[in-house]
Amino acid sequence: MKTFKKSLIIILAFSFICLALTGCGPLNGKTETATASQSEKSASADESSAVKITLNGTEASISGSGATYENGNVIIGSGGTYSISGELTDGKITVDAGDENVTLVLGGVKITSTDSSAINIVKARAVTLNVKDGTENELTDAAKYDFGNGYSDESQEEPNACVFSKSDLTVTGTGKLSVTGNYSNGIKSKDLLTLESANISVNCANNALTGNDGVVVNGGVIDITAKGDGIHSNGSIEIGSGTLTIKADDDGIHADSSVTLNGGVIDIDCHEGIEGTTVTVNDGTITISASDDGINAAQKTDGVTPSVEINGGEITITMGAGDTDAIDSNGNIVINGGKITITGQSGFDYEGKAELNGGEVYLNGQQITEITNQFAGGMGGFGNMPRGSGNFGGRGERGGFPGGVPGEGFDPGAATAPEQESTVA
Repeated sequence: MKTFKKSLIIILAFSFICLALTGCGPLNGKTETATASQSEKSASADESSAVKITLNGTEASISGSGATYENGNVIIGSGGTYSISGELTDGKITVDAGDENVTLVLGGVKITSTDSSAINIVKARAVTLNVKDGTENELTDAAKYDFGNGYSDESQEEPNACVFSKSDLTVTGTGKLSVTGNYSNGIKSKDLLTLESANISVNCANNALTGNDGVVVNGGVIDITAKGDGIHSNGSIEIGSGTLTIKADDDGIHADSSVTLNGGVIDIDCHEGIEGTTVTVNDGTITISASDDGINAAQKTDGVTPSVEINGGEITITMGAGDTDAIDSNGNIVINGGKITITGQSGFDYEGKAELNGGEVYLNGQQITEITNQFAGGMGGFGNMPRGSGNFGGRGERGGFPGGVPGEGFDPGAATAPEQESTVA
């Protein structure tokens, strides 16, 4: 029995030592990812051991190992930190580093490609673009791509963005980065795209910021002009903070899975404002001017009920004329808090349930106490408001505006929320 107790004590002591040495280890994959991300950021801030790449017109000089230069193409073939400066008038940067992490520090870079992407990340474990403080950087791709080189795939039309990555991509740093996507997209990752306190402007022929697996925005200043979507993901989009100005010909923010807004100042001018299977607003100042729906929950993920849930923040939606809805859900609409100001022809359209549990909701200058479906008869999505009241005179054939539907001279900007604050229980 004494021998057994001694053995048990030794085993327990050895276990505690292992736990102490490993720091208890990651609890899940998310913890591993976060740890790797922090490590990459530390590496991106340390240029003391970085490989120096100096661009000079149609040439490049490299100080250190891990990168080569061939016919206008800077090829980064191994992991590490690379500090890049200067101008490349007809060339690109290609990352082909196997399963290693790569950090590119942009310290006053101007790259113009005449046949492909400005930066093409073919293979790496993860890549960080660190835009150095106090510098201005410009990346411009070609209007037409040549897919004949060994780093392209014409059958998949890859690359297809000014900054293209097949790996997780993080853009960070307080320097300024301007991206022009003449061919299609601005910045695209086929995995996760993360923007951490970045100062970015994107002007492109299709989607500005794309992360196939997801897009995460935490801080920074982002200015987008896009012919397609402003921010696009086949997965989820999460915005924690930052100042975002989005002008898009299609959706301002589009995710096939979920859109979650936890903060920030977001100004969207677009065809459709925010779209996802689920849209959740917890905080932030959000302004949407849309020619179609303002916020739309549509069935894009099987097995998930579309929903719009608003728990906080300040949301202002101004709609264009026609068959448009400020908040449209193929499932449910639940408002628990925040302040929502809507100007337009239809406030709400939903196929499931609608709950107004808290917060303040104003429709064309009138505060409402319940949500009414525009296609369910009655007031056409404008809640408890008597006919003949409000800012629009005359009676109309359908509800939707106090006093009826406005005529052709209706000016959405004429209806504004009252100045006084009030609370709906």
